This record gives sequence, structure tokens and C-alpha cells, in this order.
Amino acid sequence: SCGQCLVSCPFSAIVDKGQIFQTVMALKSETPVYAIVAPAIAGQFPGMENNKIRGAFQALGFTDVREVAVGADLCTVEEAKDFLEEVPEKLPFMATSCCPSWSMMAKKLFPEQAKCISMALTPMVLTARLIKQKEPDCKIVFVGPCAAKKLEASRKSIRSYVDFVLTFEEVAGMFDAKGVDWKDIPEGEPLFHASADGRGFAVSGGVAEAVVHAVKRIDPDREVKVMNAEGLQNCKKMLQMAKIGKYNGYLLEGMACPGGCVAGAGTIQTVKKAAAALEKMKKEASFTDAYDSKYRARLESLEKFDVE
Repeated sequence: SCGQCLVSCPFSAIVDKGQIFQTVMALKSETPVYAIVAPAIAGQFPGMENNKIRGAFQALGFTDVREVAVGADLCTVEEAKDFLEEVPEKLPFMATSCCPSWSMMAKKLFPEQAKCISMALTPMVLTARLIKQKEPDCKIVFVGPCAAKKLEASRKSIRSYVDFVLTFEEVAGMFDAKGVDWKDIPEGEPLFHASADGRGFAVSGGVAEAVVHAVKRIDPDREVKVMNAEGLQNCKKMLQMAKIGKYNGYLLEGMACPGGCVAGAGTIQTVKKAAAALEKMKKEASFTDAYDSKYRARLESLEKFDVE
């Protein structure tokens, strides 16, 4: 479900299932609708700076906007704790969980190593749960670069609390249809509740880097060996090596899209432009380490959270 076939088909004969209609109907209702935006949003809409993201989505009818990088901070802390507790005593290695396409491939093709995939909830799910804890009746729309998130949000095996998933490409169509012009959007409150590490989840290597930083905060003496792969073919090779013991004691990061989320099937900008914009957005973050997230104390309650 990585969606690379969507962008690779020379005839554009492959399309994914859209939820624009359902989203528009929700926006026209009385129900509060929140957009949770992936960190890969950096640079996707030229002219939409951080201090205009909230206003732009409110122009479409959204109640407010939240950063999925906030959930990435919490995912980082959870994976760091799991790594310290389980590797190498209980598990030979630990692999990250945030890319659903990568984790699904790993569990299907390497069932014996499935237990080594982190059980931490993904940034999308953690962000959605943060909002639903306070407003259980609201609707949540994930906006990101990823086709696989559509599948993740619909899975019954885990309550994602995400009602609809839109790609940047689909949202660009909504902005166009609504006639939203960035120049007319007043500058407002920027998104500032996420760390630079959390925003870094959008590029290959960023997840592992964030987890290593968190591990160092918990146990400064712990050395963490890292291996990361981008593109499912390379991810498969990495797991084949891990299976024979090559990466015992390692933290493995897999990304289905070459370059990371900034190269997802639903992106608009080139990987190079998106990565440069993301680096700028990381520097604008109000703090660096995910471990310093003000939501860290709520992590345990989010893991157990459920709606009757």
C-alpha cells in the first residue's frame, strides 16, 4: 500500500480511493473537524508558511489544525523506552513502526521477526487520540503524503480514531476548488508544539535519529547502533540481513518511499525541495528533543484510550 505504483505508472492508470466527498460533507456539518498535518507538509504548498497553515485550512472549513509531529514526539519516547527494555534481552533487534507499509511488509514476509517490529502507536494515531480524548465527538482528517495511511486508518485491528485521510495532492484540489489564495490568508499562530526531532520523521533516517536522542536522554551511557533503509526492496534486504543475525542489538528504521515521507505518493513537490523546506521547519521548532514534549505525561493514557 505504499502507493509507489500510483506515481510509477506512465499512464496514470492506477488511482487510490479518495475521501474528499466525505470530508467536505463533514466540513459542512455542525461537527468540529480537525486537520492533523504530517510534517512532510513543509514546502508542499509554496507560499503557505508555518504561520499561514492554520488559516489556510480554516478557510476550507476546518475547526483547527494540529501537527502530527506532536504524535511523532510521543512515538519517539515510546520506541526509546521499548528499545531499552527489550534489546537485546528480549529481542535481537527492534524496528520502527511509523511507516505502515514497511511494517506490514515486514510482518508478512518475515513472520518470525514480526515481534521485533515496535508495538508503539504511530504518530498519526497518537495525535488523533490526543484530540479525541478532549473532543470524542469531533472528526479528524489526516493530511499527508502517504497512501498507506488510508489503509492504516481503516484497520479494525487498532482504533486509529482517524475518520478520513487525504493526500497533499487531494487537499491541493480542495484549495483550488475553494479559490484559497495564500496571499489573502492573514498571518496567524504558527504550529509550535512539536520538536525538531518529531518533524524530522518525514525524511529517511529521521525516525532513528529521534529515537537515539531519546535513548540518550533516558540512558546517556547506552550506545545505539542504527541501520536504516528506504524503498521496500532495500527494506527487504535489510530484514534478510537482520534475520541471519547481522543486525543483532540494532535499531532498524524502514521507510517504504525512497527518501522517506517527503517522497510519498501523495506529495506535490520534488524530494529535494521538500527536504530543504523540512530542514527549515525543523530549525523553526521551539525545542529540539522529542523527550521534552509537554504531552509526554499523557502517553500512557493515550495507549489505553478507547471510546465507548
